[in-house]
Amino acid sequence: MHPEKSTPPPTLDLTLVVPALNEERNIAGTLAAISQVLSSSPGKSAEMLVVDDGSTDRTAAVVGEISGRDPRVVLIRNPRNLGLGASLQLAIARAAGRQLLIVPGDNDLPAATLTELIRNSDKADMVMCYFENREQRGRMRNILSTLFGLAYTTCFDVFPQYINGPCVYPVANLRGLRLFSTRFSIVAEINVKLLRQGVTFIEVASWRQVGMKGSSSFSLRNLGEAASVFCRLLYDVHVANPQDYSRRPVRVTLDR
Repeated sequence: MHPEKSTPPPTLDLTLVVPALNEERNIAGTLAAISQVLSSSPGKSAEMLVVDDGSTDRTAAVVGEISGRDPRVVLIRNPRNLGLGASLQLAIARAAGRQLLIVPGDNDLPAATLTELIRNSDKADMVMCYFENREQRGRMRNILSTLFGLAYTTCFDVFPQYINGPCVYPVANLRGLRLFSTRFSIVAEINVKLLRQGVTFIEVASWRQVGMKGSSSFSLRNLGEAASVFCRLLYDVHVANPQDYSRRPVRVTLDR
């Protein structure tokens, strides 16, 4: 799946994409947190683009009620569950912002981290994020995450703290990518492909708010998808299109 050919020109500074699947209990808090962060980020025009990925609860209804009060909130409804990757590709095609930031619909990303990401959004092409309180994910999740990160570091020669973490992206660069992931590996695919194109990047630290409880990414299905995407990404980067992914990223150090 690839972004649509006809895409809107950027009219805003930032599109905050909120993927949501059965987040009736959390989505209002997520949008409220984003709104509060935006109010403390003067000069940043933004939209909150919620992608409801086939929810069977009242997620879409809650978002609809909020969008009636706040025109910055825009709802996209998938007719059925298409997966995170497919949802993000739809959002990339629809984004009106010059930059794009993915915010989990379960309100896992602290407001302080959102503020830091937005505050530093113009200091590098990519503003990446990693989580310091790894104990929130438990032993098995940490083992799998470590192995996942080691495989990507070794095979793609990129060294962010967390290859699958939230990030501020330039929308123009995103639209230039040919993406194939349809589920959770979409973020790793995007990060590898952009980093291998020689972009600049910085990293900010964060803490998880949800952790093991409320995380839906750990399943045999997602592990199988991660392995499949990893193999296809290896082929894409090193065999099929090495000319597109042969540059080294440039790390930018934040001023303290």
